[in-house]
Amino acid sequence: MQATPHAGAQLRAALTHAARTLLRAGVALTMLGIMGLTVVNVFMRYVLDRPISGSDELVQFLLALLVFSAFPLVTVERRHFSVSVLARAARGALKSWSVLLELSVSTLGCAIVCVQLFQLARLMQLEQMSTMVLQLPLAPLDYAISALAALALLGVAALLVDHVLAMARGERR
Repeated sequence: MQATPHAGAQLRAALTHAARTLLRAGVALTMLGIMGLTVVNVFMRYVLDRPISGSDELVQFLLALLVFSAFPLVTVERRHFSVSVLARAARGALKSWSVLLELSVSTLGCAIVCVQLFQLARLMQLEQMSTMVLQLPLAPLDYAISALAALALLGVAALLVDHVLAMARGERR
């Protein structure tokens, strides 16, 4: 049985929905973890005079995961900061070209971030770098955020391809 373009679009929509749901859950759980750890640490520090050892390192790990879990969502939903002066003034074909420029720059930026993070993760793995207090290895965290950056890259690249195809069909977005 041959897949129809409609089936492909349905599969893509289902995968996109699943990815967004998982990323949103990851963001929410990470924020909950930061909040919970901070509340418990404040209680332990100021009430029991026994702070959680390494809590700052754990919060830093969670914060990195929070930022890079949100990165694909913000990028694909095009909610990142951009210069909108041209976009507001542009009409017709100029608007399509300005969107093309925005998506192209975003794709290039995501690719650079992804490659840099992966190279940093490899270096941290080779050097066996870890945190000071808890001795947590840093490479797994960097590999994870590199994968999240790659997810953002895939998402924005798909938007770019969709936009180019729409422009080729003469559609104005």
